[in-house]
Amino acid sequence: MKSDFSCVSVVSLFYIVYVSAESVPIPENVIVKSLDMGLVLEWDPPQNTTNQLFNYTAEVKAWRDYEPVCVRSSSLRCDFTNDVTTFGLYQLRVRAELHGETSDWVETGEFAVDKITEISAPHVDLSSRKGQTEVEITDPPMRRRNLRDVFTQVSYLIRFWRKGEAKKEELKRDQNRIMLPNLEPLVNYCVEVAVLYLYNKKTSQFSNMTCVTNSPSSEVEPWVIAVVLLCSFLVVLVAIVLIFLAMWYGYKGCRIIFPDTKLPENLKQFLSQQSQSPILSAMQESTQQKEHFHELRIFHTEPDSSQTEGSGIQTEKEECCAGADVTQRSEEKSETASTTSEEQHLLSE
Repeated sequence: MKSDFSCVSVVSLFYIVYVSAESVPIPENVIVKSLDMGLVLEWDPPQNTTNQLFNYTAEVKAWRDYEPVCVRSSSLRCDFTNDVTTFGLYQLRVRAELHGETSDWVETGEFAVDKITEISAPHVDLSSRKGQTEVEITDPPMRRRNLRDVFTQVSYLIRFWRKGEAKKEELKRDQNRIMLPNLEPLVNYCVEVAVLYLYNKKTSQFSNMTCVTNSPSSEVEPWVIAVVLLCSFLVVLVAIVLIFLAMWYGYKGCRIIFPDTKLPENLKQFLSQQSQSPILSAMQESTQQKEHFHELRIFHTEPDSSQTEGSGIQTEKEECCAGADVTQRSEEKSETASTTSEEQHLLSE
């Protein structure tokens, strides 16, 4: 019995000494992660301690001494982004704490943030116009500074393919706006893009697949141009013919409505000689023609004179009046005869 008790005592003493020496185990799986120039240290709790609630302290070393960043935190990660610069060498460490006891430090190797950081996927927009598809790339936002401020050489890896096909074509370009070559119109294409940085040695995450249908081509086939030119020529020719016909029939209609007749030559001569006719001249003159008259003399005799003298005076008066009438009639006859002769002459012409 004593030997068995002594063996149990030795084992118990050894276990107590071992537990006291290893009272708080160290964190497991300590990993440094950097995304978009951020810096995070992550770890797992010690093994076989699921029922224990540990606290953790994490520190960073920039020059000579470590500086605490996360102190007695229950989280399994610590963010060092605001405690580091873009360029420089750093070293991190973490330990576990339980009931005032602490584990040993777990240290990382020395690293530079710009060398270990990962870049997230860029943003991609597609647009198609006149048979060409353009890819517009937007750099992912950095947690510290801009992408091109950190990396002087940045390019893009573009993959594009027909939707539903496995074969992909690749392009490497420095510009953030790229026209995809050799695309067929009215075909659906898909695109994904990654950023090449750190002298094209590292690749960012690929963007989500973005698809667009390529628009119809703006190039016109030669036969289409020929057909258009021929149709244009025919339209112009028909328009010219119609305009000519419209003008011709319009002119004919005006000639019918307003005829351009010619007078006979004899009528033209008659009208030209009308100005020489005394009758026409007399008709055109507004002055009244001069009347012909004879002087009438009346002799007065005494009432007691003889009858013979009275009769003689009366006879003389009658002769005088008769002579005047005869003279007037002869002048009228001469005028009528001259008028008749002129009219006969005009009619004969």
